[in-house]
Amino acid sequence: MASFNTVAGCVLASALFAMVVGKVSNAVVHPHKLDKPALAVSDEAPTQTAAAPAAIEIPPIGPKLASANVDAGKAIFQKQCFTCHTVDKGGANKVGPNLWGIVDRKKASHEGFSYSSALTGKGGDWTYEDIDHMIFKPTAYARGTKMAFAGLAKEQERADVIAYLRTMADSPKPLP
Repeated sequence: MASFNTVAGCVLASALFAMVVGKVSNAVVHPHKLDKPALAVSDEAPTQTAAAPAAIEIPPIGPKLASANVDAGKAIFQKQCFTCHTVDKGGANKVGPNLWGIVDRKKASHEGFSYSSALTGKGGDWTYEDIDHMIFKPTAYARGTKMAFAGLAKEQERADVIAYLRTMADSPKPLP
């Protein structure tokens, strides 16, 4: 019975201590009430929409393609892209479409792959410049794309990957 009394006494003493600390802290600290809310919440819709961020300007990739290293591009592709894409002729789609013959192929056209509306709305064929912009920052090139890849910031790495992708075709397209 003595241990029950000890436990009950500790619980009561803790509760009393918490009450005393609460009262003392309220007496010492005086909270400042704001005159108006710090964050205004409105039921009205905004009258003007925010402008879309400007497209990121990157230098043309053409000059870098002349000195691009296909083997380095293959290594980068296998490290960064192969998880989601294949490049074999007739290869299967993964999370992303197969990229065989991507240069000059119609955008969002690979058989059996469900593209986002952001990419299907782009139209046209994949140029070297389009591929460069897509792998630089996919979300900036096609806002709303399903491609969850941060991108390749280094221009030479992008040129190397594009040079490698160019070779993944029955007849590689000429360099610009």
